[in-house]
Amino acid sequence: MHWKAKNPIRVLLALLFTTLSSAQTQPVHATIDASKTSAPISKYIYGQFLEHIGGIVNNNIWAEMLDDRKFYFPITSHPPAEPAGPPWRRTALRHWTPIGADEFVTMDADHPYTGEHTPLVKLSSNETHGIQQAGLAVRKGKSYTGRIVLIAGSGTAVKVSLIWGNAASDRQTVAININKIYSQYRTFPLNFQAQGDSDDARLEIVGTGSGFFSGSFHIGAVSLMPADNIQGFRAEVIAALKQLHSGVYRFPGGNFVSAHEWRDAVGDPDKRPPIMDPVWHAVQPNDVGTDEFLTLCRLLDVEPYITVNAGFGDAWSAAELVEYTNGAVTTPMGKWRAANGHPQP
Repeated sequence: MHWKAKNPIRVLLALLFTTLSSAQTQPVHATIDASKTSAPISKYIYGQFLEHIGGIVNNNIWAEMLDDRKFYFPITSHPPAEPAGPPWRRTALRHWTPIGADEFVTMDADHPYTGEHTPLVKLSSNETHGIQQAGLAVRKGKSYTGRIVLIAGSGTAVKVSLIWGNAASDRQTVAININKIYSQYRTFPLNFQAQGDSDDARLEIVGTGSGFFSGSFHIGAVSLMPADNIQGFRAEVIAALKQLHSGVYRFPGGNFVSAHEWRDAVGDPDKRPPIMDPVWHAVQPNDVGTDEFLTLCRLLDVEPYITVNAGFGDAWSAAELVEYTNGAVTTPMGKWRAANGHPQP
């Protein structure tokens, strides 16, 4: 007769399960002595991490509704393919397309408003030419505010329309006063109130000239936001983030900061050049930079934790960022910060 030895691992597992089963039947008693206290837990233990990963900041926290509002991509009826990005990124960007024939919209690289080029729309007296962007979400009764930066030749009439349907009445148009357009770029306000719901509304920017092939205009930048935005941030997002009661927010990343040039993301938002982020392969308009982040921290009553570029950056740039945020107005960077509307460190 032959005996087979038992597997020692099985024996140990059986003993372990027996012990655990026995322990589950035994009551556990705990005593808390509330009279013994220690130092309060720091509010900085719990925080948030804010990074420009594709459109996470620009589309989810910032209230801007338009993509490519400073025209990184050329405007054609066949938009260029975007570089490959993370698969979980939001669907492809909404591109600007021409209204009318493609040849009436060109990209002027000799006199760009910001970035590498600016759209130039050529006009004629008997046709309307311009650009449009579709895929916008608007809601009935809600107001939208924005601005457009233009330069136009004599005899040019420019109109900007928010369109939420197919009927002739499903639009609101702002006519730019031609008498106020001179030989330099000027910014004009835009205000709309949608009278219908749509997830495929569009913004049209068109012009006409006074003679055959007469007149033209450049569009430096354009912006559209819900009117209830809070200093540029989405109101509903601010309300949600306040409920987290975070102690600290870290900005701007993450991998993103390794290629972030902070000086491109301060000052006039319309003059900040759009760039292709080499980390996440997405266009960044640089609309949300250091000043906007600090505004967000004040809105949420959290402390800022600012990271510096240790990828493509250098110690000098990092030191300038420290001076920009903390320096007195007598310092070069503190003076620049004050000129950007923030005199206090």
